[in-house]
Amino acid sequence: MKDLNWKNQYSVGVFEIDAEHRIFLKTIKKIYHAFESEMDDEIIRLLLEELYKYADFHFTSEENVMLMNDYPDYKSHKKQHDELIQTLANTINFLDVKKINKEQLINFLVHWFKEHTASIDLKLGTYLKESKASHLLENY
Repeated sequence: MKDLNWKNQYSVGVFEIDAEHRIFLKTIKKIYHAFESEMDDEIIRLLLEELYKYADFHFTSEENVMLMNDYPDYKSHKKQHDELIQTLANTINFLDVKKINKEQLINFLVHWFKEHTASIDLKLGTYLKESKASHLLENY
C-alpha cells in the first residue's frame, strides 16, 4: 500500500493552503483505494471527476491569493496548475478503467502532488510569509 498520509514536509506554512492540500491528498487516496478495491468503473470515474473539480477549486483559490499579493511567479505557477487540470480532463474524457494503468496514474498524481507542494507551493508559502501577506488570507 502506498503511503498517502499527510506529512509535515507537504506543509507550505499557510494554514488555508495546507488545509486544502490535505483534502487534495485525501481525494487522491480515495482514488487509490477505489483502484485497490476494484470498485465499479463509474465510481472511479466519479472520484476522478471529484479530484478534477477540487483541483480546479483549489487552484483558483491559490491563484487568487497569488494575484492579490502580486506574486512574481504567478504565470509559471498557474501553468503547472493548468497542465494538471488538462491531464485530469483528458484522463476522464478518454477513461477506459479496464485498460488504464492504475498504478501509473496513482504514481503520477502522488508524484505531482509531492513535487508541486514541496517546491512550487512551498515557494509561494515562503513569499506570503516573508511579505507578511498571509494576514490577507483570512477570507481565503
